[in-house]
Amino acid sequence: MIRKDRRSVFYFLLQMIAIWVFAWVLFYFLRQYGIDEYPYVQFVKQPNRAVHLAVHAGIGVLTGLFYGGFELLFERPSFQRRAYGRLILLKTALYLLLAVVMMAVAVIATQLLIFGKQNWAQVGEWLTNVNFFVALIHFLTVSILISFIRQMNYKFGPGVLWNLLIGKYHQPREEQRIFMFLDLRSSTTIAEKLGHARFTRLIQDCFFDLTEVVLRHKVDIYQYVGDEAILSWELDKGLSENHCLHCYFDFLQVLQKKADYYETEYGVQPFFKAGMHLGKVMVAEVGVIKKDIAYLGDVLNTAARIQGKCNVLNQGLLISAALKENLQPDAQFQMKAMRAEILEGKQEQVAIFGIEKKES
Repeated sequence: MIRKDRRSVFYFLLQMIAIWVFAWVLFYFLRQYGIDEYPYVQFVKQPNRAVHLAVHAGIGVLTGLFYGGFELLFERPSFQRRAYGRLILLKTALYLLLAVVMMAVAVIATQLLIFGKQNWAQVGEWLTNVNFFVALIHFLTVSILISFIRQMNYKFGPGVLWNLLIGKYHQPREEQRIFMFLDLRSSTTIAEKLGHARFTRLIQDCFFDLTEVVLRHKVDIYQYVGDEAILSWELDKGLSENHCLHCYFDFLQVLQKKADYYETEYGVQPFFKAGMHLGKVMVAEVGVIKKDIAYLGDVLNTAARIQGKCNVLNQGLLISAALKENLQPDAQFQMKAMRAEILEGKQEQVAIFGIEKKES
């Protein structure tokens, strides 16, 4: 499962509850508001709108809890590795069952609150009439919309879809950001050993295992380029609690915990090297057919060149002096000054530091 801390789970469930309460209350107004104004509509008992609203809001709370729980369940690796089409079919089947249960509860609750009794025959009758199918279509429409938005959010990366919608970077703007270039060590040798198909599956597995880590450490995944991932942080998020450093070492820890799997499946233990730098970049929307948010600036080139020195200096993680000076004091890390390097494309020497995490 893509692990979330308790606060994240609570916040997610709260979002789902709010969305579904709004959806069911809106459904009530669309279906019921003003219906008593039509002369051919006759009520056995005048409906209590406050009760109906309370019932619909209550169903929204229950739907939000169950729906949110299912969404968290579907984030388990066993589901996320399935083809998206199959996952949609499985979700649809479960949500249809959820819809029937929720609406049966709604009918029973309405009868108890308004009439003080419950009639099972009437419940069965309601679940087979046109009102039920209208409510079911409403439920499925909202479910599909939520699933689509969440899937697009995963595709673009957390926050990117929202920034595209509001046009945050429609006009280029300058930001201070941290960048990490994360690259598989000895990738050419491993690719020759495994062949293209197995090597590609290895990269898929590695970046799948990276997902939990980037969510935990507030990372924006900028790009996947072959066996390399380019990660980015807004300055305050990356420096807060040194998330940018912990992200790298937590990723190595995840790979180490799965060492038996990688040895059995591929006969290798993947290790990633990384280079990091911070500085100013221009951020802008680019493209029309395939719109994306692009980062342009020397900071990316410098981070890439720093990562390129990892093999030469026999280091897993190298960072620039500019990043080191902004990090928070942290006794977990040991920093070692490397010799100043003239990076490719640079005319001046750049101070570089190797970072190691102390054994706990």
